[in-house]
Amino acid sequence: MRRKLISIRVAISRCPCLLSQNTNLISAYMIQSHRLVAFFASLLVVGGLAACAAKAEDSINIGILAELRGFYGSFGMDAKRGAEMALAEFGGRAGGKSVNLVFENPDNLASKIVERAQKLIREAGAQLIVGPLTGSGGKALKKLAKSIPDITFINGASAARDLTLLEPVSNFFRFTTDSAQWMAGLGRYAYFNKGYRRIVTIGENYSFPYTQVMGFLVEFCSAGGQAAEMFWLPLSDKPFDAVSTKLENIEADAIFVALNGGNTAVFLEHYWKSGGKLPIIGGSTTFDPILLNSKSIFHTRLPGSIAAVPVSNSDERIAWKEFAGSYREQYPDAAETPSIFAYNYYVNTKAALLALEEADGDLANGQRKVRKELANLNFETPAGPVSLDENRQAIANNLIIEIVVGNDKQLKQKVVKTVTTVDQTLGLGRDRYLALGVPGPRTPSCP
Repeated sequence: MRRKLISIRVAISRCPCLLSQNTNLISAYMIQSHRLVAFFASLLVVGGLAACAAKAEDSINIGILAELRGFYGSFGMDAKRGAEMALAEFGGRAGGKSVNLVFENPDNLASKIVERAQKLIREAGAQLIVGPLTGSGGKALKKLAKSIPDITFINGASAARDLTLLEPVSNFFRFTTDSAQWMAGLGRYAYFNKGYRRIVTIGENYSFPYTQVMGFLVEFCSAGGQAAEMFWLPLSDKPFDAVSTKLENIEADAIFVALNGGNTAVFLEHYWKSGGKLPIIGGSTTFDPILLNSKSIFHTRLPGSIAAVPVSNSDERIAWKEFAGSYREQYPDAAETPSIFAYNYYVNTKAALLALEEADGDLANGQRKVRKELANLNFETPAGPVSLDENRQAIANNLIIEIVVGNDKQLKQKVVKTVTTVDQTLGLGRDRYLALGVPGPRTPSCP
């Protein structure tokens, strides 16, 4: 008898809906005779487990990895909004089943991201995972995906190039572009539209700026341009005065700045104070709100500067305006416009929902049907169409922007060109692109 009761308790513990619905009834049974307990409790477990299983089959859990607190908390909260917006478009259902978004809050350590992903799968029953938020956790999550082939992973907002370019994993998909793709079109625009022939680059000494500079130089150098000098700065105590002094003796037409808005503002103050006058070309994070809302000196010096971005708040296309309007309506207390994190999680979560819809929610056989649909997806996003290449990496649009003074006398981005169907090899083909080498202080060579 004791063994039967233990078996009952184990079965109940594995089915939370059974426990929550029948706790009082079970207690009543357990004070009856042994024979009645065995009989009625067996009926309860069998019937309850069947109901619980049916309930589980009618719903799908998507685990969302995004830091909701700490240093990346504001980015993670916007990622959460983007995922929620995607689900809201589907009315909370896909493939004939209800869909639940289950959020986990890992810090930015790779080990914690893996731990939280495993928790989503083990405890929350997540069948698909969307994440990570940043590039640093991508490698660890990719390794986890390879070790759990029955779970489908879809990128969150990581723009790390090698997440899909090198040794791609068959159950990892990314419907947003990487940080090299974010530079598409800028090198050619600088050369042909602005007439620049020799440029200097400046960026911090780590992977993201390496990749941005490489993405720019691939086009600029192939068009005939040259990199006169490349400055790589430490993450702290940046020698802006020393760099500004060296720039005085370098013959160049413009400076490519692969720094965020705050660091760019400090650099430009030093550079302009030393008498520097070269035009500025920005990376994807250079002309952020911090810089554009800075003091008046930037209003006289920055107009005419150019950059490349995957999305822009100044995008005049109807789809983007509708997306931004929906964002403001659903989240009136958030920022005025959705960030890249909101956009990326929206697109990648929407991809998961579209695939589930096409596969009728069928997650059997190693989620084979859902993955087939994911691989073949081609859909419209607020920034234009997206499809995948053979490595399950996004092919999508990119934007060239110029800094202008708006009617409100504030600096703003203006989209001057849309570059379409940007693939991960920037049009070079896989062999030629990989032959350039890993992004680094001297890659690509452009004397």
